[in-house]
Amino acid sequence: MGITGIAQELNATVTVNSERIQQTNKQIFTTLQNSMRDFLNNNKFTSINVRRSEQIDCTVLLVVEEYDPNTNAFKGVLQVQSSRPVFNSGYSSPVFAYRDNHISFNYIEFEPLTYSENSIGSNLTGLLSFYAHLMIGLDADTFSLNGGTGNYQKASQVVSMMQGTGDKGWTMGEANNRYALANDLLSTMYSSYRQALYDYHIKGLDLMTSDPDQAKKGMADAINTLANVHKTRPNALATRIFFDAKSDEVVQVFSAGPNYDNAQLIETLTRINPLNGSKWNRM
Repeated sequence: MGITGIAQELNATVTVNSERIQQTNKQIFTTLQNSMRDFLNNNKFTSINVRRSEQIDCTVLLVVEEYDPNTNAFKGVLQVQSSRPVFNSGYSSPVFAYRDNHISFNYIEFEPLTYSENSIGSNLTGLLSFYAHLMIGLDADTFSLNGGTGNYQKASQVVSMMQGTGDKGWTMGEANNRYALANDLLSTMYSSYRQALYDYHIKGLDLMTSDPDQAKKGMADAINTLANVHKTRPNALATRIFFDAKSDEVVQVFSAGPNYDNAQLIETLTRINPLNGSKWNRM
């Protein structure tokens, strides 16, 4: 009998890209990459016992745009992606795909990155803790209606603790930032987004191998539920997040068999997410 064991929540692949930095000693970027990976993979962010087979696959790419070795200051862009397996298949469905353009932190080589739920040791641990909780919460929402609330609350707590740093991304008033991400996910105003996220997977994708007709109907119904967000918040961050992760998948599913009358769905998709209009027309 194999041993499944109890594991941490995340199975993260981390890459630090330092191609834009002109200096001969690149070792600090390798050390930073290893430290970020170990922080995400070796800490438990919830009290839930997770089997290794249940870990959340995710990738984190940090593109370093500025580095000052005198002050140990880093600036750059962070791209975060996570996925979840689809029932009875070998396919993993993208859940979260987000680009954070305002990353700044200080890091000394070999500095330990320590996780604490009640305090933030550094800007870097704040960033990693925030996105860890966000990915875990979004994953939970795809399996259980509103299952991610606890982790969104923890992400919001990180935001509150980080607001005193003065760094971009943590305060109200900046568009589509970390504050907005945590705030919107916890707001009843965006409950339709969380309902759609759950229905899309449980009543849609997870049925694809057993009942593809019903799966397509469930996915289309979920997109119609998401349209409720558009009615009150036409440019909602939640809607954009959904389609940043799901647009290619939606096209792939509804372009393949079995036949489904896509006309109304295409109209809805074009109305609530015109940015991907050329993709919807391919359906």
